[in-house]
Amino acid sequence: MFVFELCVIVLCVSVCLTKNNSILFTIIYGKKVIVSFSLKFQCIRLMVFSVVILFVCLAYGNSVRFQDTDIHSGDLSKAANDYFLCRHCGTDISPLSSLISIDSPAASDSRVSQLFGLKDIKVQTVKNSLHSQFEIITLSKTLCVGKGNWQTEDSWFPGYVWKVCVCAKCGRHIGWMFEPLHLATSDKIYPSKEGFYVVIISSIINELHADSLIVVPKHFSTIEEISD
Repeated sequence: MFVFELCVIVLCVSVCLTKNNSILFTIIYGKKVIVSFSLKFQCIRLMVFSVVILFVCLAYGNSVRFQDTDIHSGDLSKAANDYFLCRHCGTDISPLSSLISIDSPAASDSRVSQLFGLKDIKVQTVKNSLHSQFEIITLSKTLCVGKGNWQTEDSWFPGYVWKVCVCAKCGRHIGWMFEPLHLATSDKIYPSKEGFYVVIISSIINELHADSLIVVPKHFSTIEEISD
């Protein structure tokens, strides 16, 4: 603090207006002139304007970067800690982090929605040969089990064969698995790394949402009946 006060006392900046519409800056330390320079008004205005623009850009950039980081970090945190469950029995189906986006040319509708607490989820609407309509998402991996043989007809994804995929525990229909035609073999119950899964949205629920639901345990109902 003492050094700072001393510098303030002995260091003096002299500002003078010259005849040619410029400002003369003179920095004096004690009795000696350290630096002396002059700037025209136009240069000073340009410098001030540039500094103002720089501060505005930095402030705007920081705010945008903070918003993007906040959104994406939240989504990644949820995806890392949440699971898709079979809506019927609650068995784990897949982590939310396995969500991928593969467009189907056979989709009658495609949109980006907010689902499962996440933003920008690709939802597609498809129909089978019986004209049943499904809203689907695509996943890179699941624990559902393939049933039946690989089918080549009525594929929603050209170049891929498909088979029905069911919950490994309760056997409910979860969706379908897709495999490139040249890699499909009859003994496969799961697709290869080149394959993927299509899951019906109404067949699953995410774990965090399921945990938030209030369910009365059965033994409480039994106690109430006995007390009555």
